[in-house]
Amino acid sequence: MKMFSTLAVAAALGMTMVAGAAFADIVDERVKGFKAHGDNIKAVKAAVDSGNASAAVEPAKAMVAFAKTIPSLFPEGSGTGDTRALPAIWSDRAGFEKVAAEHLEAVEELEAAAESGDVSALGAQLKATGGTCGACHKPYRAEK
Repeated sequence: MKMFSTLAVAAALGMTMVAGAAFADIVDERVKGFKAHGDNIKAVKAAVDSGNASAAVEPAKAMVAFAKTIPSLFPEGSGTGDTRALPAIWSDRAGFEKVAAEHLEAVEELEAAAESGDVSALGAQLKATGGTCGACHKPYRAEK
């Protein structure tokens, strides 16, 4: 019986270590993803500032691809380690997924504006997209 208990504890510790490593990977993936997302926003801003909407097409496409993954980058239990994710992501999952969906919609509209070539529309949509960033950061991301 004692041997069984020891094996059960060892198995549980092993599973915890594997889960911890998996969460470290997902946290690293989302940190890198959001960094790239921010860089793409800056590239779209540079395109607006230069009057060249076509320069925003590829960054906007990358933003759409990333935004589609945002909810999956926050599995239950991944709120530890080097992350600014607040517990509200999991305690208010419906709210988090709602703002993530609104952000996806905004970046899809940003992509359409870039593809249209209309710099004015692109600038307006960039501003609207920024609003969706803040709508998520305020309730779901800790300050530095």
